[in-house]
Amino acid sequence: MAMIQRSFPLRATQLASMYAKHVARSSYPLLHRHYLNSCNSCWKRRTAQVHHYFSTSSSPATKVISRNTTTDRWRRIARFAYYVRIPALVLSVYGIGYQQGIMDFAREKEVMEAKLLQTVLAGVGCTSPEDLEMVLIANEGEDWRTVLSRFREKFQLYRAHDVERYKEHHHRMVMLRDVANVGEKIIIVARSYVKSKLAEAVRDAVKQLPPEVQEDENRLYEALEKIEEVELWTKATRQMEGDPWKFVLIPSDIPNAFVSEILPHRIFITTSMIETFIESDDEMALTLGHEVSHLILGHSSNRNSFEVFFRTAEILLLSLDPTEGLLSLAFMTFLASLRHAIGAEFSRNDERDADELGIKLCAMACFDTKSASRVFHRMHLADVESGKQAASNRAGLLSFFDSHPPSEERYHSLLEESGEENREKYEDTTCTSLKSIFRDAMKTHGHAQEKEATE
Repeated sequence: MAMIQRSFPLRATQLASMYAKHVARSSYPLLHRHYLNSCNSCWKRRTAQVHHYFSTSSSPATKVISRNTTTDRWRRIARFAYYVRIPALVLSVYGIGYQQGIMDFAREKEVMEAKLLQTVLAGVGCTSPEDLEMVLIANEGEDWRTVLSRFREKFQLYRAHDVERYKEHHHRMVMLRDVANVGEKIIIVARSYVKSKLAEAVRDAVKQLPPEVQEDENRLYEALEKIEEVELWTKATRQMEGDPWKFVLIPSDIPNAFVSEILPHRIFITTSMIETFIESDDEMALTLGHEVSHLILGHSSNRNSFEVFFRTAEILLLSLDPTEGLLSLAFMTFLASLRHAIGAEFSRNDERDADELGIKLCAMACFDTKSASRVFHRMHLADVESGKQAASNRAGLLSFFDSHPPSEERYHSLLEESGEENREKYEDTTCTSLKSIFRDAMKTHGHAQEKEATE
C-alpha cells in the first residue's frame, strides 16, 4: 500500500490496476498469478476493497480528488462564461446602438433623414455639392405643376445663363416624370398584392386553428402573430402603406436602382441606369417592380439579420483561438471569405425571388412583360462588352462571390415567365382597377383646371 499512497491523486480503477501489477512482481509471482487467475471472486473482493478505501469520506485521497473535481468543474464553467460573454457583449452593443439610433431619429427626424439620404447617395457616387443639388425628388400623387414650380426659379436661372445646363436639367425632369408615372402604377398594384396575400395567409391560418381559438378574438390574434406566413405579409403591408412614396433621381455614373429600409417609401434610381439600360416604360416597370419586390419579401431585413449573426459568430470563433492571437489573422481572412460566399448565395436567391415577383407586379400594372425583360438582355450585352461575361465563361461556373445571377440567365428566365405573367392575365382585374383609378384622377385634374380658368 505504500506505493499506492505515494501515487495520489489517482482514480480507484487506476490504483487497482497498479495493485495487480505490484502483486505480480512480488516475491511469489507464480503463486499470486495462479491465485488471481483461479480465484475470480477473490480478485473481485480485492478490487472492491481498493474502491471502498478510496471512496470513503474519511480517506485523504477522496478529499484531494473531490477538490480537484470541484476545481475542474468551476474552471469549465468559467471558460464557458468567457466564451458566452463575448457574443453577449456584441449583441448588447448592437442593441444600445439600435436604441440610440431610434431615439436620435425620433428627436430630429428631418435632420436624421437628411444625413441618411446623404449616406445613401454617397453609396452611388453622389457626394459633391453640385451632384447633391441636381438630385430630383417627386412625391406619389403630386401634381406635376407643383413639381415644376419647385424648380422654376432654378430653371429660369439656367435658361438665362447656362443653356447647356438648362437642357440637361430639363432632360432629367423628363426622366423623373417617367419614373414617377411608372412608379405610381407599380406602388398601387404592390399595395393591392400584399393586402390580398395577407388576407389569403390569414384565411389559411384560421382554418388550421381549433374552434375554441377561432371564437376567442384575443387568442386568435395571438395565434396569427406567431404564424410565419402571416407575419411576412403583415410586415410587407406595413412597408407599402403609410406616407406617400418618393421617387428619387440621382445624377450618377453608376447604373443602379434600389430601395432602402432605413429610408422607407422611397425608390432610388440613377440617371446612368436609365440612360444605359432602360429604353421604355415597360422596362422601367420591371426595374422598379424588382426593387419594390425586395422590400415586400423582406430581403433587406434578412440580410441585416444574417450579417449580425455571422459577425457575432466570427467574434466567438476568434475568441477560441488556441494560439492566443497567432491564428487570428488567418481566421479573419477565412471567415470573411466564408461570410461573403454565403451572403452571395443568399443574395442570388433573393434576386431570383425579386425577379419572379417583379414581373408579376409589372404584369398586374398592365405593362408588356415580354418587352420589359429586354432590359436584362441589354445588361448581358454590357457584361459581354466589358469582358465580365467572358471571364465568367472561362471560369466555367458561377463565382461563389457574385451577388447577382448572370444577366443572361435572368433574361431567359424572365422571358419564359412572361408567357405566364402578362397583362392579358390581369386585363379584367388589376388592369381595370388601375385604369379606373387614373381615369378618376384625370377627371379630378380636368375639373381643377376648369375651376381655375373660371376664377
